[in-house]
Amino acid sequence: MPYVQVGRTHSFLGKRLWEILGSLQDFGVGRMVVRSRFERYPEVCYYRIVSAKPQMDNGRPHMDEDNMRGKVTAEQIFRGKNIGIVDISKASYKTDFRLIHKHEEAKYLQKVKESVPCDVKIYPQTMDMPPLLKMIAEREGHSATTLKVNLNSKKRNNCRTAKDGETPNVSLSIDLGSPASPELYEGVL
Repeated sequence: MPYVQVGRTHSFLGKRLWEILGSLQDFGVGRMVVRSRFERYPEVCYYRIVSAKPQMDNGRPHMDEDNMRGKVTAEQIFRGKNIGIVDISKASYKTDFRLIHKHEEAKYLQKVKESVPCDVKIYPQTMDMPPLLKMIAEREGHSATTLKVNLNSKKRNNCRTAKDGETPNVSLSIDLGSPASPELYEGVL
C-alpha cells in the first residue's frame, strides 16, 4: 500500500537548530550554521552562534520534550555583509539548518573577505505622474505633473534618492511598453 502525503510541503533541508546545538559543547557557541534557504544566493550567508540558552523543563512536565525552544543569538552574515547580532529563536524550530564543519569555516570566511559590495542604486528625486493621474491634475488646474519619490530605506539598504546636483543611475518611467499584438490597439488613444 503506497503512502499518500496530505498537507502542505516545504522546501527545508536540514535539521532543527536545537538538534544541532544540543549535541555540541557549550551549545555550539562560536560555531557556524547555515540555513539551506539562504544557499540560493551567490554571496555567502551564515550565522555564528554567540549565545544559546535552551528552555529546559521549568516545573511543567512534558513542556519541551523535543528541545525545540530556547533563546539563540547569532552574528548574521547575509549576502557577504555583516548584519550584526540577531535573535534567531523564532526560526530555530524549522528544519532548515546545517552545521558548517570546522575545516569548511575558513572557506566561508575567505568568501566574505572576497565579496564585493553591490552597487548603490541612485533613484531620481521626482518622477512623472501616471497618465490618468496627470489627466485629472490638468483637468483640476494643478500645475505639477511630477511626484516626489519616497523610498523605504529600511527594506532597501543599497539604494537612495539622488541629492541635489547628483545624477541618478536608475530611471523611473511609467509606460505600458510595446504590446504583443499591436494591431489590436490600432485607433485607440
